[in-house]
Amino acid sequence: MATGDDLQHLSRRRLLQAGAGGIVALTTACSGDDDTATQDSDGGGDDTGPTNAGQVDVVVVGAGIAGLSAARELVASGRSVVVLEASPRIGGRLRTDRTLGVAFDLGASWIHGVEGNPITALAEQAAAPTVVLDFGDVTVFDEGGARRSVEEFEAAEAAFESLLENVLDEGDDGVSVAEVIAEVEPEWFDDRHQAFFTSAYLTFDTGDLDQLSSTLLDEGEEFDGDEAVMADGYDRIAAFVAEGLDIRTGVAVTTIDSAGDTVAVAAGGQTLTADHVVVTVPLGVLKAGAIEFVPPLPGAHLEAIDGIGFSAVNKFLFVWDDTFWDDTDFIVYTPSRPDIFNWFANVNSLVPGANALMTFAYADEARTSESLTDDELIELAMTHLRDMYGDDVPEPTAMLRSAWATDPFTRGAYSFTAVSTDMDHFDILASPVGRVHFAGEHTSRDYFSTVHGAHLSGLRAAAEIIDP
Repeated sequence: MATGDDLQHLSRRRLLQAGAGGIVALTTACSGDDDTATQDSDGGGDDTGPTNAGQVDVVVVGAGIAGLSAARELVASGRSVVVLEASPRIGGRLRTDRTLGVAFDLGASWIHGVEGNPITALAEQAAAPTVVLDFGDVTVFDEGGARRSVEEFEAAEAAFESLLENVLDEGDDGVSVAEVIAEVEPEWFDDRHQAFFTSAYLTFDTGDLDQLSSTLLDEGEEFDGDEAVMADGYDRIAAFVAEGLDIRTGVAVTTIDSAGDTVAVAAGGQTLTADHVVVTVPLGVLKAGAIEFVPPLPGAHLEAIDGIGFSAVNKFLFVWDDTFWDDTDFIVYTPSRPDIFNWFANVNSLVPGANALMTFAYADEARTSESLTDDELIELAMTHLRDMYGDDVPEPTAMLRSAWATDPFTRGAYSFTAVSTDMDHFDILASPVGRVHFAGEHTSRDYFSTVHGAHLSGLRAAAEIIDP
């Protein structure tokens, strides 16, 4: 068993940075909400749509952290603001489900680098507790149930670091990470332990390896310090930022018409007019063309929308009456099928006595998981857990799951640098088109794919309006 006393492992993202000559790991943004309270113009709940159609200073489209942050800043400047949210709840990809008595974040869980991170400050203001999990406090199993030694785990980790360096050295424009690995390390995936690292430490943090750019792995910035988990749900942040805002849920925007002197926003069978609109919907929604822009967006914006990658990641919570697994923060399993149920977070480390494990699926396995039934997913998870802990492991008493790729209001998890991506694409998507402004993690060149990137982008969009 590999434990934190024996291993000095970096976190997934920090390993990417340190292991490839300064690679900055691309950090996850997804989100969390459940059953986050819905809010209307009075801060209560209303799924009926905007009944007070009329003129405001700014309409914000989307009540994720980017939209909420923009709206809060605009209201503080004295603007009248209405936030329109298509789903029945605020938070976007900050979604927390508490139905099983545990705050399970279906989207974002971590604050990536707590030092100087604006989300750290928001968590403190919101009295939202955090816990630092130790990525080195890990128990490792191979397929077949054999426990991996400390030396084996460290060797696979070192090989992964070397692989990243080779990918950067040998990568080229328009060539994917998968293609470079096939060239420089053709037998890489034959070693299940090595394959775990490219799955849980690379695919999870970025995107599909056959789409991931081999030349842009060192792009982005990060904050220093520990990576902290929101112990009582990321929705605490969303609820705090949303306080006092005019938010109307269950209202899907269909058209944004900026051809006239004001912007007309059609939603829920009504039209709001405003001096400005801030569009904060996820990149997947823009890719799907779910909102009609009149006039159409410029070609550069459309090219950027197509060019940036958008990943798929799903999360799963399994709950039992009792704990049967090792008392470590993480459990690693190295199966032949690497991108699903290979990395388990011990929820007992966040909530003592939770008797729960959180696990993940990435890329195509995440997309495929959304077509599987609960019973099929439980069967697969139990196959892995019983391989590790024996046939006597009981069935879980309950399960929760996310489905971001088929959610019409997200259509995926977060952005990544695909082979079709130019880093200027992020700057282009951050650029306003007349009175139409954009925010969201996919508009942050430095912090794409993160919650803090989304938050900062909302502040940036607000500043464009406040101080043009």
